[in-house]
Amino acid sequence: MSIVRLLSSLAPAALVTLGLLLLMHVLILRNMTEPEESKEFKIPEILMPEREITTEYDTSRPEKPQEPEEPPPELPEPEFDNPDVQMDISFAPQINTGGVQISGIGGFSSDGDYLPIVKVAPKYPARAANRGLEGYCTVEYTVTKTGETRDISVVDCPDSVFASASVKAAEKFKYKPKVIDGEPIEVPGVRNRFTFQMAKDK
Repeated sequence: MSIVRLLSSLAPAALVTLGLLLLMHVLILRNMTEPEESKEFKIPEILMPEREITTEYDTSRPEKPQEPEEPPPELPEPEFDNPDVQMDISFAPQINTGGVQISGIGGFSSDGDYLPIVKVAPKYPARAANRGLEGYCTVEYTVTKTGETRDISVVDCPDSVFASASVKAAEKFKYKPKVIDGEPIEVPGVRNRFTFQMAKDK
């Protein structure tokens, strides 16, 4: 490294150093001056006046309502033409058996064949109604000792869309069971045919 380059680099460094020293001296002198006096503000004291708190209760009685000047009119007693007539009305449950006379259902006092008591109409399938289909379906079942149906099966149903509705309707059938020698017995192989027809417009 030549002496000329060394001297050329030292000169700017010395100038920068002197400038920083002067700047620091000026800043120190400014901080050493006393701060200016500021005006003082005194906050006045706030005093709340003393108050006595009292609780008052309303002990006055409500005014008595005024009585009506005129009493309400008296209603006349109802009069009956025949007060000595007595009526005895009683109601008994009725079972619609389609014109079939039934006797001895509870204790099976007399022998006889099974008779239908309740027959529920099947619900028209929505798929068949939307397509305008009509048809029939025959189911077979066993009438139990209690008059209910079991072992229900479809034996003749050209259109299977009516099968499910027919079976569900047959499950709700009620019968007077068949009685022999005073004892109810089961009757297998009972058939019922359901006919599905759309309502005709008049």
